[in-house]
Amino acid sequence: MNVRQLAVGGLDSNFCYILLDEESGESAIIDPCGDVRIIRSAVAEFPALRPRYILLTHGHSDHCSGVREVHAFFDAPVAAHPRCPFKCDMPLGDHQRLPLGTQYVECLYTPGHSTDSVVYRLGDDSALFTGDTLFIDWCGFCDAETMFHTLRHRVYPLADSNEVYPGHDYGHAPHAPLGLQKKENPYLAIREYDRFCEELRKL
Repeated sequence: MNVRQLAVGGLDSNFCYILLDEESGESAIIDPCGDVRIIRSAVAEFPALRPRYILLTHGHSDHCSGVREVHAFFDAPVAAHPRCPFKCDMPLGDHQRLPLGTQYVECLYTPGHSTDSVVYRLGDDSALFTGDTLFIDWCGFCDAETMFHTLRHRVYPLADSNEVYPGHDYGHAPHAPLGLQKKENPYLAIREYDRFCEELRKL
């Protein structure tokens, strides 16, 4: 699966992603936002591209501000968690798998930053698109108890091989292996709730 990480500016150093199955041409865009001209140019590089999905990690405006503009050149249904405030065509359940070419994308419910937050995992455990749930070196502003449970019991058990692709460029690198983040990201590494709450004061 070809993964394109696009630095699109937006409210605060946002990332948008294009997933492309090169064999079939089927493609998805995750969190279209920021400077849509950058997204349009990236899509134009693949003339045989076949739009399948527009995926939202959550409904905050800085992550879905470009949906309507992107629809003009990437005509695909918008998918998100049922609680997403943005009007979607496809409400997604926890662990729901979306076929994409020879692969699939799995939606995992990860509340904490928002009640509709999800992450998307490629079926071969090569990539994890985390929105504002998990950044490189950080996590998103959150409800502490809910986020602690999400990070410890929903994200931490996932395969180390997943490359973490976050919603914002806040860390020492634009993306990094989940296995490395389990060691270096305190919000993911901490096992005690009280210590997690102390660490949140640094956000």
